[in-house]
Amino acid sequence: MQAQPGKSAGYRSAGASILALAAVLLLVVGCRRAAGPAASRDEPPPARSAVELGPLRLTVSVAPAKVRLSDEPTLTVRIDYQPGVKVRKPAFGQSITDFVIRDVHEPLPRVEGDREIIEQVYTLEPTRTGKIFIFPIGVTFTDARPSGDGKEHTLESEGVTVEVASAADGQAPSLTALRGPAAPVELPAPAGRGGWWIALAAAVVAAAVAILVWSRRRRRRAEAERALSPAELAYLELQRLLEARLAETDVKLFYVELTGVVRRYIERTTGIRAPEQTTQEFLVQLSRGLAPFAVPEQQRLQDFLESADLVKFAAHHPRAEDVQESFQRAKIFIGLERREVAA
Repeated sequence: MQAQPGKSAGYRSAGASILALAAVLLLVVGCRRAAGPAASRDEPPPARSAVELGPLRLTVSVAPAKVRLSDEPTLTVRIDYQPGVKVRKPAFGQSITDFVIRDVHEPLPRVEGDREIIEQVYTLEPTRTGKIFIFPIGVTFTDARPSGDGKEHTLESEGVTVEVASAADGQAPSLTALRGPAAPVELPAPAGRGGWWIALAAAVVAAAVAILVWSRRRRRRAEAERALSPAELAYLELQRLLEARLAETDVKLFYVELTGVVRRYIERTTGIRAPEQTTQEFLVQLSRGLAPFAVPEQQRLQDFLESADLVKFAAHHPRAEDVQESFQRAKIFIGLERREVAA
């Protein structure tokens, strides 16, 4: 059977790409052998605010303080206090300005000396470059110690600034960094046996072929998913969530992923950037009529998101039937209640 011209050209192009990649990798290996280890650079110190009032200390830090637009810095809110003090932790998402919250978790409380410590850790993603100011974060506490005043107090941190660049300092290309041509370098005499070069070249070519096959499969999968409807995409995401069995191992992460499926479905069907908004911001948009949902649908969505927030950000531990009900609510809202999906 005669090969089709288009396919033959594609195969020739793929073969040329593999050979070019193999040559580049061999060149990189040689350069690394000639060059010494790169000088390590010190990490910039975190942006930090530490304040204290009576028996309670509040520390807010973002590490690193200088990031690229593609980085995900970590915001840590640390509260340490003396026993007998009743603490009300900051509300979720308080004062997180031009950042998208990609993940949030609370390590288990611990004791260090005579102090009790609780923390909230946020994984952030910047949405713009420049200096981003994170507003002060407040903690309310009651001094219920035997020697305390029994009154409620509020302690606020200072604001911290994170510098976001499109490329890290010293990594952005510049024409001023170009140098003139170097003098010729005499190559070492070839070794008597070049078998290891052949083996290295074969390994590089094999790796290049594996990368090519993987990239083609990934591209075909992405093209297939682009052809699906928003409801079908949400169905696939729910199936993957069930297969991961997160509800049994990490219920908080399960609710993060479950609400993410619903939010992405809303974005695909309405154009609203639901994944980048807090629950309150999105509900305000619904109340203004910016999304084509009937009032009963809006109420079901509000109940679903608020109950999920209790698990994600308020240390609520749901029962197994609560998890199943939340999953069913997501299916009903997306319109998949007749599909064969079970919690």
